[in-house]
Amino acid sequence: MELFSGKHLKLRRTLAIAIACAAFPSTAVRAEDWKFSSSVNYDTGKYGTSDRTNSIYVPFTLKRYYGGADLSVTAPYLRQSSTGQIVWVGGTPVRTARGKATTATSEQSGLGDITVRGTCPLKRNKSKSFDLALAGRIKLPTASKNKGLGTGEFDEGAGLEFSKEVIPGWTMLADGYYTLIGDPPGANFNDQVSLDLGFYRPLRENLSLTVLFETQSAIVDGNAAPRSISGTLSYSVPEGTQFSSGLTLGMSDGSPDIGISAGFSRKF
Repeated sequence: MELFSGKHLKLRRTLAIAIACAAFPSTAVRAEDWKFSSSVNYDTGKYGTSDRTNSIYVPFTLKRYYGGADLSVTAPYLRQSSTGQIVWVGGTPVRTARGKATTATSEQSGLGDITVRGTCPLKRNKSKSFDLALAGRIKLPTASKNKGLGTGEFDEGAGLEFSKEVIPGWTMLADGYYTLIGDPPGANFNDQVSLDLGFYRPLRENLSLTVLFETQSAIVDGNAAPRSISGTLSYSVPEGTQFSSGLTLGMSDGSPDIGISAGFSRKF
């Protein structure tokens, strides 16, 4: 796929606006406007096949904040154990082969796809705790296609992120994205629509809970649309450090059966 072809030109312009807004801030960088984060994510599932696929995904993210915008770069390490029917497409495991597996289970590992992501505020009302932001994302094809860790193609996406405190202590979260999925030779992947809906709730001074229902359209015709529900506990300590742990439960054959994660972040 050509990165700047005429297909879906309006979406690409939206993506460019979001990243440009984040890349060229109008305010000076202040202390603690940078954040480094990482996590270990383990997923296991059959994804509509007869064999189980296990994945370990470890992203390393550097993010810069300024004003209400931010720009981040994520470089992940990926390890996958499968029979070759599952390939990472659009940042998630996807069944791309039909029929029974013909090879024994093997393990592959290496650099995953690097992503560049930016968000730009469209509306902010602090008195009513209301936020709306434009988000843009580019996935660079740095993962090995031969190992099944990526497609070897660019993906580009844009969307809106919304949050609003509906009652004291309860913040509603709603995000929607549209992603152009790159087609490697011999494949015809569908572009993907992703929707998230959930809430954020402080439990006490340094502890908070985020719960999300996530649904996506199927990238491959005949696959089940991925659907899952996740919960994340975050604990903040002084000097800008935060620890988190999460649990994800799949609600369709397009998602992992279960996923667990543990991570940390630090502002500086």
